[in-house]
Amino acid sequence: MNYDKEEELPDAPPPTNRFRLAGLIAGGVLIVAAGLGWWWLAAPAAPGPVVKSADQAKTEAQVAALETRVEELAGRLAKLGADAPAATALPLIEEIIARQGELLRLRPATQARDELRLNEWQTKLGDVKAREWSRQSQELEAASAELFKQQQVPAAVEKLKAALRLQRDVNGSSADAALKNNGREARLEQDAERLEAEPLQAETARLLAAARAASVAGRWTEALELYGRARDMQQQLNRDYARTRFIDLLAVDRIEAEMATLSATDAHEQLEALVRDAAAAAGNNLAKADELLAAAAARQKLINEQFAKSRFVSMERLQDIEVERQSLHAKAALDEVRDLDRRAAGHLRKRELFQAQQLLASAMEKLEATVAQLPKARGVDEDLRQRLAYLNLRQSDLVQIQDQAYDLLLPLPGHEQFALLKTEVPQALFAQVMNTNPSRNAGRTLPVDSVTYPETGEFCRRLGWVLGAVVRLPTAEEFRTAVGPAAATATNAWGAENSSGKTQVAGQKPANAAGFHDLLGNVAEWVEAGPGDMAVLVGGSFAESRAQLQALPLRPAVKMERARTNGFRVVAEIDLATAR
Repeated sequence: MNYDKEEELPDAPPPTNRFRLAGLIAGGVLIVAAGLGWWWLAAPAAPGPVVKSADQAKTEAQVAALETRVEELAGRLAKLGADAPAATALPLIEEIIARQGELLRLRPATQARDELRLNEWQTKLGDVKAREWSRQSQELEAASAELFKQQQVPAAVEKLKAALRLQRDVNGSSADAALKNNGREARLEQDAERLEAEPLQAETARLLAAARAASVAGRWTEALELYGRARDMQQQLNRDYARTRFIDLLAVDRIEAEMATLSATDAHEQLEALVRDAAAAAGNNLAKADELLAAAAARQKLINEQFAKSRFVSMERLQDIEVERQSLHAKAALDEVRDLDRRAAGHLRKRELFQAQQLLASAMEKLEATVAQLPKARGVDEDLRQRLAYLNLRQSDLVQIQDQAYDLLLPLPGHEQFALLKTEVPQALFAQVMNTNPSRNAGRTLPVDSVTYPETGEFCRRLGWVLGAVVRLPTAEEFRTAVGPAAATATNAWGAENSSGKTQVAGQKPANAAGFHDLLGNVAEWVEAGPGDMAVLVGGSFAESRAQLQALPLRPAVKMERARTNGFRVVAEIDLATAR
């Protein structure tokens, strides 16, 4: 076997670039030839001379004539100048616009130049008209003012409305914005409304005056008719002339209130008569008085419901009538309560506490029942309510309070119907009456201190309830009377001994012949003062001798002063000889 490699045949040579280029050139020639053939077949024949029809020639002649006319008119208008009268310029501008419009219709193809010129002439026409309307509007406004001075109001209103219409035409036109005046239009409109509304307003005022006069004279039917006409005119003013000063939305309500008042007058007069009759019957016939007041209340309810705009409408009056009715019903019960209270006070003055307690309980029970059933009744004395409430609450303490008070009370020299505490009010008595003790120097038998003037008044009021008599602060003169001439030596000696002004225990200092203690030294004492913010104190460390006290060295003090050196004693308007 022969394994030698056999010789291979050579490959065919590749086509050269020259042959490829030749193929491309041949293809291009064929495409160009095909294109030329198509053009030759599709191209139109060479144009011959253009021949115009008779219509075309006529149109061109018309266009030329219109252009000539427009130029002629524009020239004439230019010679007139910008200040030319509108009567002269307007016909020229209007004809130019008409001819320019014909040009747009005749030209076979619309030219932008023609449309632009037409718009320019239309704008110029609007400006000329606006100037003329403005001039006429101003002349009409001036004429209106002159007519108004001559009191020819209807003619003045017509002129002003014509001026307003022209100004509106100017503002609504296509004229230049500089020629428009919206502010003037608004002013003319307001002036026209004002001129037109003034006669209506004057007539409304006349009708109201006549209606009031008729009402005062008692001609109520006539007054109602006049008020109705005035109301209708005011409603017209409010509706049609809302931008004038004559608008008054509340005036209609006021007029209708007057009309309602007239309509309610009969019912109101009946009500007043019923109230007067009830007051007359209250003294001897409570049932009749109550019946009359019930009828009066019914009249007031009728007025409130059916004549709601009347000035006689009043819930307060209805409440007053109800108060009168309840007061009538409560009168007998309240009279009984006051009688029980007087009787209880008499037993308290006599120190008959058991009888007093029974009466006080009955009085409180009846008073509470009356107030619960008739809460609006008048005649319920607030002081009476407080007194009964306090005495019933403190029933268990009444004996002890009276015992303490009577143990301290001595007849006031020269005034035997009055009794004065022989010492300052002790803390034990003050605390039992007031249920509090403001003292800084605590001690049951020590004088109450740090007490204000108003607190002394409340203590007097409550102790008076318990004693069944008036209790008050002593006057300065009564205080001086209590010192008395017999105390000169003792008080002078005590004063020298206690010049330091220190607070002393009650009962340590000498007494005068009547048995009163601590008039000099110890705490200063409030005495009765009038209204106002200031009061005075007497005694205490600043009155160290009878001579000083007889000179009455009163120290002014604010009534709300709360000092540990301030106390007080009280006067009870009781004749001790009959009370014990």
